[in-house]
Amino acid sequence: MSVKRAKPGPRAEERRERLIAAGYRAMVRSGLEGARTRDIAAEAGITIATLHYYFPTKDDLVRAVLEHTIRQQMLAPLGLDTDWDDGLAALRTLVTGLMRHADAEPGHFRLLNEMIWASREDPALREMIAAWHTDWHATVAGWLRGGQEDGRVRADLDPEATATLIIYVVLGLVTRPPLPDGAEDRLGAELHRLLATVEE
Repeated sequence: MSVKRAKPGPRAEERRERLIAAGYRAMVRSGLEGARTRDIAAEAGITIATLHYYFPTKDDLVRAVLEHTIRQQMLAPLGLDTDWDDGLAALRTLVTGLMRHADAEPGHFRLLNEMIWASREDPALREMIAAWHTDWHATVAGWLRGGQEDGRVRADLDPEATATLIIYVVLGLVTRPPLPDGAEDRLGAELHRLLATVEE
């Protein structure tokens, strides 16, 4: 028997967003395994049957929460649009902003880390994370190429490899390992110095 899906429309979209927000809060609070769909439905003020009308399985809800976590909880607060046309400024905002955000709201990043590990057994989740990573990598590499074109980023750097390095440094930093005192305040400036052309 096929599962009925919610019909598109403003009311359906409002309910869907309410369920995603409730799912996000529950997963931050209890983890992927601990978050129960019955509790998520109750928190959203919706019956469990209605939840399954919008998200037939918990995995469907997890995938929607992943996108919400990345776009709304991680990236939107950084205000990258302000610096988008200045790649070096955007990189500094990305690095320092994500570190501060991870310190203030560790639940976002703990949940993202859980989802990355869960994606090893969930092909659809893995595909979503791979697409996010590919887009992120292309954006950072584009910022670096733009900086090379205007002479502010070292010409001898490989933008693709450097973008990968930056992304994994950032992912490592937001897991909140112990850092030396004051290190967070210097990282943005040091990254800029390492990327920039040598001044005569």
